[in-house]
Order: sequence, then C-alpha cells, then structure tokens
Amino acid sequence: MKRIGLGILLLLLVALTTYYYPKLQRAYEPSLRLHRLPPAFALKISSFGNKELMATLIFYNTEFYFGEKAGFRKETPELKLIYDALNKATDLDPRNMDCYYFAQGTLSWIKPAIPVLNKLLEKGFKHRPWDWYLPFFIGVNYYFQLKDPVHAAKYMKKAARLNPRSPVLATLAARMLYQGNQTQAGIIYLKSLIRETTNPLFRKKFEKRLHALEAIYFLERGIKRYEEKFGKSPLEIHDLMRTGIIRKTPVDPYGGMFYIGKDGRVYTTSKLAEGWSKDERHKDRKIRKSVPKRGS
Repeated sequence: MKRIGLGILLLLLVALTTYYYPKLQRAYEPSLRLHRLPPAFALKISSFGNKELMATLIFYNTEFYFGEKAGFRKETPELKLIYDALNKATDLDPRNMDCYYFAQGTLSWIKPAIPVLNKLLEKGFKHRPWDWYLPFFIGVNYYFQLKDPVHAAKYMKKAARLNPRSPVLATLAARMLYQGNQTQAGIIYLKSLIRETTNPLFRKKFEKRLHALEAIYFLERGIKRYEEKFGKSPLEIHDLMRTGIIRKTPVDPYGGMFYIGKDGRVYTTSKLAEGWSKDERHKDRKIRKSVPKRGS
C-alpha cells in the first residue's frame, strides 16, 4: 500500500509540475530580445576568427526570437531587425544556407520586403553557385510578389540549369517568358533544351511545351497582321480565320482552346497545365462554350 501511495504522490507531483512550470517560466523568464547588431566589420573583429560560429549564433538567436513571437502577420520593425541580423550573419558566413532559407520563409510574403530579400538571396547565390534553391526563390518572388514574369524566368532558367533532374523548372521558365510577352524567347529556350537533353521523357515534355508556345506565337503574329491590315485588334480567333489571316486554329497540345483575352493577348483554356482529369475536361468543355469575347 505504501508503494501504491508513493506512486500516486509521484504522479501528482509530475502532473502539477507539468501544469505549473510553463506558467512560472513565462512569468519569471525574460523573453528573447533582438537588438540591432554593430557593423559587420566590428562583428568580424569581435569573433576572434570564429566568424562561422558567430554567424550561427546570430542565426539561432534570430530564429528563436521569431519562433517565440509566433511569426508576424504584417510588416513590423521586428522584421527589419530580422533582415538586418540575417544580412550581417551572411556577411560573416556567406555560405550559411540556413540564413537564406529562413529569410525566404519569413520575408517572402511581404511585398515591400522583396527587393531587399532578393538582394540577400543574390548574395547567397554568389557564394553558393551550386544551390538551385536560391535562384528558384528569387524567381518565385519576382513572379508572385512583383508580378514580373520576365525576371522570374531569368532566375528560373538558372535554377533549371542547376537542377537538370526535373523538367518542371525549365517548362516553368518557358511559361513565364510567354506570360511576360516574350513567347519567341521561350521557344528559343525550349529548342536549346531539346538539343541538349538526353532524357527522352524530358524531351517529350519540352517538345509539348514548345508546340504550345509555337501555336501561341503563330496566333500572336496573326493578330499583328490583322492589326496592320485593318487598323484594329481582332475580338476573337475566328476573326483571323474569317479574314484569311490564318487558315485554321492550331491545336493546343494540352487539350485546351486558344482565345483572345480582353488585353488582346492569346490565352488557352488549358493554361498549359499537364494531366487533365475527366472532371477537368468536362469543365473545359463548359469553358469552351463561354469563352469571353473582347468588347462584350
């Protein structure tokens, strides 16, 4: 009985400690603070030759501070301190990948922070030229936050060159060039990939994207000829056929239908996406019947 009573007492002590200790810790343990660091040259001197160690300590202090605050929902002075800390940590150790990845995770969703974030990632790419994630991050930032598909494609091409095991990055780069109104540049890029690749599966994917961009470029040239001939823009693809500019509409290898958007550019209902299911094909047939007409 004594053993049972002692066991119950120990369980109660463990339960009470587990319940009250975090509260006491929060009440009496000072919270982490993130101070503005001195210039990088001063940090290098004070590191006494252990620059990588100091960079790691700065990174972990910054990461723990961010974690304690449970992130930030909006742009705050703390985020500027986080960037400053990561920037100086990478001045000490420019190959510290954790700093760059953490910076992308904490700052990439704030549009005003993208220029300085990309500058930090550029520094990382300069010192880590083998790391395809860094140009990929920069490309993603340009595409989604800055709405600049041309610059996004530039960095996505670099990422694709460093990571040739997947064709996704290369086809994304070509698509971004098209979205940046540089369809011909996308075609040239894909042709160079087809010449260089030895993987038949990759070649098939590149050729499929190439055929799609060639079809779009064909229609873009048709629109330009229509504008030169009639002094106005066509409202739909059918106008190009009706006036003899083109004989027939090219086929989208992704299974969609080409149309002219309200901005006068060529689009496709497939959005150049791979692997349509039966439901997606059914939705596409509905879209075909309600393709938006310019001027309507």
